[in-house]
Amino acid sequence: MADKIVMPQLGESIAEGTIVKWLKQPGDAVKKDENILVISTDKVEAEIPSPSAGVLLSIDVPEGTTVNVGSVLGYVGAAGEKGAAAPAAAAAPAAAPAPAPAAAPAPDAAAPAPAAAAPAAAPAAPAAGGSVEGATKVVMPQLGESIAEGTIVKWLKAPGDTVKKDENILVISTDKVEAEIPSPIAGVLVNIAVPEGTTVNVGTVLGYVGAAGSAVVSGAPAAAAPAAAAPAPAAAPAPAAAAAPAPQAAPAPTAAAERTAPSTSDARFVSPLVRKIANDTGISDAELSALPGTGNNGRVTKKDLLTYVDEKKAGRGLKLDAPAPQQASAPSQPQQSSSSQPSSSAPAPKAAPAAQVTFAAGERETVKPASGMRKVIMQNMVNSKHTSAHVHTFFDIDYSAIDRVRKAHKTRFEADEGVKLTYTVFLTAAIAQVLRRHPYLNAEIRGNDIVFKKDIHLGMAVAIDTPEPGLMVPVIKNADQMNLRGLAHAINDLAARTRTRRIKPDEISGSTFTITNPGNYGAIIGTPVINQPNLAIFGVGRIQKEVVVKEVDGLDVLAIKPMGVVSLGFDHRLIDGHTADSFMADVKKTLETWDVAP
Repeated sequence: MADKIVMPQLGESIAEGTIVKWLKQPGDAVKKDENILVISTDKVEAEIPSPSAGVLLSIDVPEGTTVNVGSVLGYVGAAGEKGAAAPAAAAAPAAAPAPAPAAAPAPDAAAPAPAAAAPAAAPAAPAAGGSVEGATKVVMPQLGESIAEGTIVKWLKAPGDTVKKDENILVISTDKVEAEIPSPIAGVLVNIAVPEGTTVNVGTVLGYVGAAGSAVVSGAPAAAAPAAAAPAPAAAPAPAAAAAPAPQAAPAPTAAAERTAPSTSDARFVSPLVRKIANDTGISDAELSALPGTGNNGRVTKKDLLTYVDEKKAGRGLKLDAPAPQQASAPSQPQQSSSSQPSSSAPAPKAAPAAQVTFAAGERETVKPASGMRKVIMQNMVNSKHTSAHVHTFFDIDYSAIDRVRKAHKTRFEADEGVKLTYTVFLTAAIAQVLRRHPYLNAEIRGNDIVFKKDIHLGMAVAIDTPEPGLMVPVIKNADQMNLRGLAHAINDLAARTRTRRIKPDEISGSTFTITNPGNYGAIIGTPVINQPNLAIFGVGRIQKEVVVKEVDGLDVLAIKPMGVVSLGFDHRLIDGHTADSFMADVKKTLETWDVAP
């Protein structure tokens, strides 16, 4: 008898999950407890094992579909055995009743209705296997938790172009990340169903790859555009173009390989060729992001990059000061402001440009929908306040010891490493060390259990200014195992790729403790909200020279010191005042007695 593969409950309060990827296809042999699919919830991504040994008989819920806990996802059994039909239809309850053959991508694999309504479409098998008359679907993947849609930034191949398996064929952008999507198989790009600039849901069919001359059923791509009321009788790409929510989207379905990325992307498109040259010549992401481009929409061309490489080799070096929004956008990386703060008693960090809102003539207010990223931030902030009992404590820090080490090594360090030796690097190193000695700060509450984490993964809050203000938290994995050089490179790289939306989904999850830096904008200190499921968040205030009273040989003397205030927001459900203040006192002592050279 076939065994059901069901959507498990991966934690309290989790009621549903999304199929990220099937690791096996129908007919594949599987062992008991061998991973056969990947699912994602709003809290975790996990691989799901086979309940028994045998063959994967069927896939009843396709990739990109969200279903309730307990839903049947497929069946495993003996070769030739059949899975029960009724439970399969119940696997995605929201999809089964859909009467329209091409209304949404989810019913594609959940119910046999499309086969009856559209004779030209393949039966249920293409939904599970992903092919239509010899061609394989290219679908919009789910690139991270809470991501429900993506925008086609650029097609790197045109219909008729030969592609290799895993060769990148298009670039997509979401609220959190920009990524290149590889071809699922080797062959030819048969058609493009969704043009550049179009925003579609996860699971939508973007195009097909198959053998030269493969036929794609004209009705199939209509399912890729859920908003389309009725499929157009024209070629397959037409319905997708009609469904494009972005007014600037090009109606033509074909995409020339040399077309530049439209303005819907949050960052300049970098071609694979330019990126390869940058990697081969040692040009960092920060340099590439700051390099002025002469291509369309400011795109950096091959000529732009080679000119910069020649200038850099000649020692003339182009001035690559990061644009104003980027200089002030990363709360965790005070490279400009913190490096100059101690030299003056009244620092004037560069302010990030305020977000602009345009009002029509005579209009007293304007309304616009919140972006996907802003919706996630809204939900996360409220959830954190409802979950954690927030308390904050504050400590003064004398950065004199750090300042001595920085001044002695920063010039050589920047010349050797290509990145700056900022105060953030020392703060991150100190916190990672101290967390080893304070396990309650590197923990998590799951129901009534306390989960202590051996790994120290530090999240660092990075502000984003375009297309609207936002916040992301890339994670430095195993930060306690890195020296100052490794941390400097990790901080610089993660911050630069976060600002330019090139961060990967797995690089913005899994933090065990978070650092944020409101002092980068001149704030004395802040009281940040805890980044769930962390139990604490460390805030860094501005660093500036101040007159302080010191006792020397029993006498009070005035001294000028580089000083700053730091804060710790902690969850009082687990962390008491004594535990929090002990941790902060340890951080203070570590920073004020620092003598480790990079």
